[in-house]
Amino acid sequence: AHSEAIPICHTLAKQRNTPNAKKALELYRTHVSDPVALAGGKAHPALGKRMPFLIILKCYSSGDEAYDDLSTDVAYMLNRNDPVWLETTCLAFLDAAWSTMCAQACMCLAKITGCNSQLQDKSSALIKEGLKFLEVSAKTLKKEDGTIGNSMMAHSNYSQILSELENLSSPV
Repeated sequence: AHSEAIPICHTLAKQRNTPNAKKALELYRTHVSDPVALAGGKAHPALGKRMPFLIILKCYSSGDEAYDDLSTDVAYMLNRNDPVWLETTCLAFLDAAWSTMCAQACMCLAKITGCNSQLQDKSSALIKEGLKFLEVSAKTLKKEDGTIGNSMMAHSNYSQILSELENLSSPV
């Protein structure tokens, strides 16, 4: 069921409205994260690396407001060390580079922490980390001559997240 649920949740999350994100989060928990937790070590290793996507869903479903385990998610995104194979596996199954999803999670968290006085110092670190993830995305999605090498959709998503992160990093 997880192979069908992930693209549906991804599509709902891309719409970035709270009711759809809440539905996506509910579907994701029911069909992906809860079964993976129950399976323990028997689940496919890629499913254990679901956190950035879950963080995106939590951010959008919270209406960009602070949520219960926000500080845990911030720490998680600031201390990532993912295997290289996740980048292309994610691209093949979700039409998005793994690093772009990580950058999007950082961006979502930066928006929330930027408005939270207790976590405000984390916002700029998340923006910097997100931009580092996008450097990896650029290498994944572009050929040496600068043309788009893989997926137009993945590149479009990358470009959108890059633009939003650059806007967040620029002082108003």
